[in-house]
Amino acid sequence: MPAPATTPRKPDTRKTTAPVEALHINRKLDMALDTLADENRSIRYAPGYRIQVYVGTQRQQVEDAKLLITQNFPELNPYLSYNQPTYKLKVGDFMRRLDAERYYSAIRRLITSAQLQPDKVDIRRSLLIK
Repeated sequence: MPAPATTPRKPDTRKTTAPVEALHINRKLDMALDTLADENRSIRYAPGYRIQVYVGTQRQQVEDAKLLITQNFPELNPYLSYNQPTYKLKVGDFMRRLDAERYYSAIRRLITSAQLQPDKVDIRRSLLIK
């Protein structure tokens, strides 16, 4: 059986500029996205919510409140501040009000004077709260 005859192929004469342009745009886009990612990594604080557990002048009471919260809610970070003569104890790093309200209702059962307040929160710590 003889081999079938094949016709010779024409060489491809189309321009290949489209892929080169696409690669150029992709490089620019990658550089822009890397810059944005670096900027976002450097942001540490954002507006959010914390629960104020105690405000007063008694050191022992603020320590008792801190102990009560850490025993019942170990995932919430306590923030104790002192501006003479007042102690303030706030807990949590909540980015969304809905998450803060869920914890607020549970904390309010233990400490009736607790208040939900807007505050700057640590973004990395807020991601750890379930």
